[in-house]
Amino acid sequence: MDQYPTIKLIVEKGNALAIAIGLLPFVGAIVLVACGVHWLVLAAGIIGTAVLYLLMRSYVELVRVIADMLLPK
Repeated sequence: MDQYPTIKLIVEKGNALAIAIGLLPFVGAIVLVACGVHWLVLAAGIIGTAVLYLLMRSYVELVRVIADMLLPK
């Protein structure tokens, strides 16, 4: 799997990547609220975080299945 470094990264560190990318809407919402935007943006950030985290987890699982079944070991 050395010829596919991105797939290797996702397979090995996929859980941490899903958490880090999933938290981005929440962090962005906190920054916006701190800059004076309406506080409901924080609720949207929390919902966005949940949705993005679930999407990232499913993507990581799909990449792991594909890497496990199709790539030579």
